[in-house]
Amino acid sequence: MSEVDYLQNKNANWIDGTGTKLCYGIFLFLLWSFLHLSRWFTPEDCWTVTNVLHTVSTFFFFHWIKGSPEDAQGDYSALTLYEQIDAGVPYTTTKKFLMTVPAVLCYMSCHTADYKISVIIINVGMFCICLIPKVPEMHRVRLFGVNTSVGIDDPVDIAANRRPSSTRSPRASARLAQKRR
Repeated sequence: MSEVDYLQNKNANWIDGTGTKLCYGIFLFLLWSFLHLSRWFTPEDCWTVTNVLHTVSTFFFFHWIKGSPEDAQGDYSALTLYEQIDAGVPYTTTKKFLMTVPAVLCYMSCHTADYKISVIIINVGMFCICLIPKVPEMHRVRLFGVNTSVGIDDPVDIAANRRPSSTRSPRASARLAQKRR
């Protein structure tokens, strides 16, 4: 993918836009404020609920949904939104910001609850769920085959630069065997 292709990916470029990070922070603060003012939760639990809601929503939108509505050629069909950000380059400013937010939420949640063990377990669990998909080693990795795209995420035999023989038709396997002789 060239730099021009990256610049044309409108599905992921809005994240780099001016004010996006500010709006992200304001949205989290408004969510926490709503929970705090609603009195449905104790003040200590408001940050934990905010963290859980943030983790569930960002995991779904950043790490579960694949493709791009603007993608006519299918270049991004197998990529999640997070994998599309900055053309997959790790540790850019945007990706560092998206890794820092769960850490700050986890810290705020644990600190305001005076580090109760139940709160720590919940928030560190949410932190791991939110952070593990963001590390560069997890780029295009689908654990246990969950959320794979048939035909796109199929395993490839790198040594022979081909798909496994079990996915070929008998006719294609016979032609390949004749070429090798």
